[in-house]
Amino acid sequence: MVILAGSPRGGEKTWKSLFKYVVDHLNADLAICTTDNFVSKNILFEKANYKWIMENPVNFENYYSKNYTGNWKEYLNKGKGLGLYESGMIHFALKDYIKREHIKTLNNYEYIIYSRFDQYYIDYHPDVNQDKLYIPNGEDYFGICDRHAVLKSKKAEKFLSIIEYIDKKTTINDLPKYPNCESVYKKHLVHIDFLKDVERYQRISFTAAIKNEPTNWRVPTYKIFLSNKLMIKYPDEFLTAFEEKYLKKSFLKYLLEDYPLNLYFIYTKLRRRLGEIFKKKPHLVCEEHGDFFLSDRYKNLEKGCPECGT
Repeated sequence: MVILAGSPRGGEKTWKSLFKYVVDHLNADLAICTTDNFVSKNILFEKANYKWIMENPVNFENYYSKNYTGNWKEYLNKGKGLGLYESGMIHFALKDYIKREHIKTLNNYEYIIYSRFDQYYIDYHPDVNQDKLYIPNGEDYFGICDRHAVLKSKKAEKFLSIIEYIDKKTTINDLPKYPNCESVYKKHLVHIDFLKDVERYQRISFTAAIKNEPTNWRVPTYKIFLSNKLMIKYPDEFLTAFEEKYLKKSFLKYLLEDYPLNLYFIYTKLRRRLGEIFKKKPHLVCEEHGDFFLSDRYKNLEKGCPECGT
C-alpha cells in the first residue's frame, strides 16, 4: 500500500509520475489521507483505493489537546521557526489519525510506503523484500529524511506513533540541538528501535510544487522552464535525484523523455558550476556539517553548528 499524507500539493503532472513509477510499477493500492478542506475532483481522488479524510481543525493544537495531555505543546514550541511547529504539527497529527482509525487496514498489506503528495518521481521505485526501513538518500538536515519511507506493515503502528513520543515528559530533556521535523523523526526512530533497521537507497524523486499553491513551510522559488507552473522546492534534492538516475542510466536515452526537467537539470548544474568558479567560497560555520548551512533554510540560524556545537 502507498499512503500519501498531508496537503494535496504538486499538481497532476506530479501525481501522474507517482502512478507511473510507484503505484502501477509495484501493483500497489493507494490511500490518501488529508483534511476535509482539501477534498477535490482530481486524479488522486478518482484513483485512490482508500480516502481517509480527517476533519480539518481550526487549529491543529485542538487535535493534540483532544487526544493528548502530556508534553507535546512545550516540545513543538521548541521548534517554532524551524518547521517542527509549522509543518511537523500537521504531519504528526495525520500519522496519529491513521494509527487510530486505519491501522487494521494497513495490516492487510505486507509493505507500506508512507510518503507525501508532492513527490515528483523520475525513476522506478525499487522493489523491497527485507524487514528494513527504507529511506532515500539525502535531505537529512541534522536528522533523517522524513519525506518517504518503506516498511513492513507489522511495524506501522510504532512508526506512526510519533506524537506519543513527543508527548512523553522525558523527551523534552532529549531535545535535538536543532529541533526540526527531520531531527525529531530521527529521535523517534531511535526511541522505537527502528534506526538500526534503516536502509538508504538512491533518491528517485524531488519535492515539487505548483506556482502560488498554499504551503505551511517552504515557499518554492524555482520555476522549471516550459512546464506550466511546475516548481521545485529544494534544488539540492532535485540535482541529487537526477545525478543518481544518470549514474545508472544513459543521459542521452532519457533526454527527451521529460524534456523540461532534463533541460532544467542541465541549467541548474551549469549555474552551480559557474557559481563555484566565480563566487567567493562561503565561510562554513563547521567543517564537518558546514554544507548544510549553504541552504536558505539556515539563513536565520544563530552562529554555531547545532550538530556538534562548534
